Amino acid sequence: MAKADAANADGDRPGRRRDGNRPDDGERTRLAGVLAIVLGLVCGAVCFASFAYQIPSAVSRYADYRAAAPCPAADTGTDTGTGTGTEAVAGTTAPRPAGELEDCLRTLTFTVDRTVVDRTPRTRRYQATLSGGSWHGTVVFAEPGPVLDRLRPGERVDGTLWRGTIMALGTEEAWQGTLDEPRDESRVSTGIATGLGLLAVLCLRSGPRWWSRPDRHRPPAALVRSAMVTGFAVFLGCLALGALAQALDLSRWIVPALAVPATLLPVRLLGQGRPESEPGGASSAPAGI
Repeated sequence: MAKADAANADGDRPGRRRDGNRPDDGERTRLAGVLAIVLGLVCGAVCFASFAYQIPSAVSRYADYRAAAPCPAADTGTDTGTGTGTEAVAGTTAPRPAGELEDCLRTLTFTVDRTVVDRTPRTRRYQATLSGGSWHGTVVFAEPGPVLDRLRPGERVDGTLWRGTIMALGTEEAWQGTLDEPRDESRVSTGIATGLGLLAVLCLRSGPRWWSRPDRHRPPAALVRSAMVTGFAVFLGCLALGALAQALDLSRWIVPALAVPATLLPVRLLGQGRPESEPGGASSAPAGI
């Protein structure tokens, strides 16, 4: 009897209801719902842009680069410099219409003016400043080797141009692609976009419920913590699927084909089996979904 009386006394304590929620928890839950809706809209917009524009554009660019052939030898000639609407191509003597981008691969020789190899984690930079003929600029790399860290100012290095941009630098020993060189990273990009799309679905599914029925859910701290764990697990799972598809050279569409049902089906089943809580009571189902 003493324990029961103590429990009843704790339930009647000012500042806390019998269900464990504070009086202002309803407003906090509504705020969590609004933030979830905003986050869902942002994730959905990024997902749509990725699938509709970014990924198809990157795939098309990579395919065009792979299919590009070396520029015909007949293109070489002499830059007359007469101002008749022609310009030299990055140090070549071959005139072409001004502003026209070549779809072929042109190999040219450049002079190394300066290199930057900064391995400091926070300020990491790998760059080479080159010049040749009418071309002068800086190319950026993701790694220092195998070419960049061997270059010294004044040395000559070969470069491959495509559509007016240097895609790779090379010597007799090795070649190294720049950050501008197209790469086949569509599976990983698809994994990221799929994860964002699923996050959008989960946020837009939970946000309106939290906003419209704040008293039917757990306290805001537990609510947000559960939602973050669920969303983080979903996003990491999609990213892992994308990396696996990239490593095994599988179709990028296998990522959403596996991730979407693996995520939404359990959520749907949990939602159907969730017991209805009484007004003012907390639901026993996971609040993050």
